[in-house]
Amino acid sequence: MNTQLYNSKFEEGISRLQCELVAERNKINTENISWFQYDILESLYHTNGSRPGELSNNLGVSRSKISKGLKFLKTIGYIKQEKSDSDARELWTELTDKGFKFLKEIQTGHEHLAEIASSALTLDEQELFTELCLKVSRAFEERRR
Repeated sequence: MNTQLYNSKFEEGISRLQCELVAERNKINTENISWFQYDILESLYHTNGSRPGELSNNLGVSRSKISKGLKFLKTIGYIKQEKSDSDARELWTELTDKGFKFLKEIQTGHEHLAEIASSALTLDEQELFTELCLKVSRAFEERRR
């Protein structure tokens, strides 16, 4: 097969899949949470709360960017902040019930996407697709380091 034609089809496949996943995400993301804000919510979920400095380190972004993201999430009621017990200059940040509910809805959306994908693929194809998705994801992750 012509390498240029293959690359073109490969790029089209990746682009179309990305567009479909973003379109599906937009259907359940009624608050228009950005990817970055979603990352903040996920980080807070997995750490059971955090201080902004820790979020900045964990997500590899500046404190000012974290502050902007937190401000929006606080405005829409997805997080709450209180003075930290260990350092009154720091704010302890955690998810609210509304924030947990949003993440649960996103998880339900992920399950729905997995059902659609699995219905389009045989079990062997699902296994191969999973293996390839994880391999490509790791390549992107390693490149950012």
